Amino acid sequence: MSRRLVPVVLLLPGIAGMVFGAAFEAKLFPASIFVFHVQIATGTFAILLSSLWIIMVLLALWLTGQQKASIARARTEERLAQAEAHRRFVRRLNHELKNPLTAVRAGLANLVDGGVHEVSAQASVHNMRQQVERLGRLANDLRKLADIETGEIERAPVDMTEIIEEAVEMARSVPGRAEARVTVNVQRLPWPLSQVPGDRDLLLLAVYNLLDNALKFSDSEAEVEVRASEDGTRATIEVADAGRGISAEDLPHVAEELYRGQGAQGIEGSGLGLALVERIAGLHGGGLAIRSREGQGTVAMLRLSLIPTSDSHVTKMLQGRNMDETSAL
Repeated sequence: MSRRLVPVVLLLPGIAGMVFGAAFEAKLFPASIFVFHVQIATGTFAILLSSLWIIMVLLALWLTGQQKASIARARTEERLAQAEAHRRFVRRLNHELKNPLTAVRAGLANLVDGGVHEVSAQASVHNMRQQVERLGRLANDLRKLADIETGEIERAPVDMTEIIEEAVEMARSVPGRAEARVTVNVQRLPWPLSQVPGDRDLLLLAVYNLLDNALKFSDSEAEVEVRASEDGTRATIEVADAGRGISAEDLPHVAEELYRGQGAQGIEGSGLGLALVERIAGLHGGGLAIRSREGQGTVAMLRLSLIPTSDSHVTKMLQGRNMDETSAL
């Protein structure tokens, strides 16, 4: 049935009732009926009943229209929000590309100049190489972000203790970080950290990005702590530093794609690290939370769903037994 015919079909009983009532009033049918000892003209009763029906139908149509309008407004707001997010992304991407490209262009201009000194030429080449590497990292992070959005992830048991240890080794292998002070405290008693179902490479990338951020925004001699524990259903991995911290203005936006706050000025990075971490956490049934105090430091907390174990069932059984004993007393 066409949607245009629905209101007509709904109104037909009301219209029929009004016609029926008018016929009674014209004395084409018996004059009256009795309902619960209350006498009422048949035509009047039919008109009242049909009027009530029409009011109910009109009310239903109005409510349906309001609901459709609300849904349409929500969809419009969502499209506008997506469009604004896309515009922000493009503006930030333009900014991230403009600076290295400007540096490369200036370096090429110096090399073309025949009177440039050899030392200056070497410096120009070195600078261009750094900028090209920066562009390469940006392109690589954008590709990873796209792969996460569109690809299927592996679901296999992952030992997060091994992931943390490997991430620490990777962070220390970065030039200038061999002596980095990284303290690791992973739950071992009364049982070791449970495994997480997911993609090992992505989880390693997430932990490494958090650790890399902590080291980048801290002094070389400052200490960084990595803490990991579980509550039976989720693993919590915290990376804490005593670095420059994040301003209250920047904190709500740090996980947005290509966002770089005031505190990130002069620090190398693509602005995609925390966006990747947040997406990876979401794919693994968890999330990313960040607490920070400007000038004091930052704590990044990664939460991930665990593989169910018998421990939670034992806990529930003991709780049930204690409740039974208490009620018996």
